Amino acid sequence: MDTRKKILASATRLFSVQGYASTSLAQVARDAQVSKALIFWHFASKEELFRTALKGSLEPYTIDVVELLSGLDELGQVCKLVDLYYEFVSQNVHSVRFLLSLVVREEKNLEGVVDRTTELYRIYCSLLAGILETGRASGVFRSSVSPQADAALIMATLNGILLQGFVAGAVQPDPAALLEQLKLGLAERLRQPAG
Repeated sequence: MDTRKKILASATRLFSVQGYASTSLAQVARDAQVSKALIFWHFASKEELFRTALKGSLEPYTIDVVELLSGLDELGQVCKLVDLYYEFVSQNVHSVRFLLSLVVREEKNLEGVVDRTTELYRIYCSLLAGILETGRASGVFRSSVSPQADAALIMATLNGILLQGFVAGAVQPDPAALLEQLKLGLAERLRQPAG
């Protein structure tokens, strides 16, 4: 791993555990096993290091909508999007914990990062709402489906499953089982009854 990446990894870990104010550049240097001067070679200030660590924790993420839609009916698309969201957060759990810890601590300097997080959340909500609208319009889903409200409810449920994993750890029910229950419930709630 190159020096810059080592510094960023250490900074991300320390900022997520201790917060911005309680993390010194000397601590980052010790953790990364580099000199403090080397940190200043790569970053002009502690704030720049902090912002870079935050941005790195939310690497650009895109959803391949064509792949999502191909060969799946509307319910399959909703379930696929549920799986993609859960996989994304699970694979980036360190970054998510980092961001959540900073928000909980009411850290300053979060501009841009919160915007990016909100943007990702809106993308998922918008995709879900669009799929729900298409399914309702085509008669696959019940006419009582409210695309915006149901999309928000699905996201809130997913976030609850993920938050439970962060808080409860090994004590919680298996997240995969909870996801399957969610998808079964969605099928019952959304699908137009046959006949």
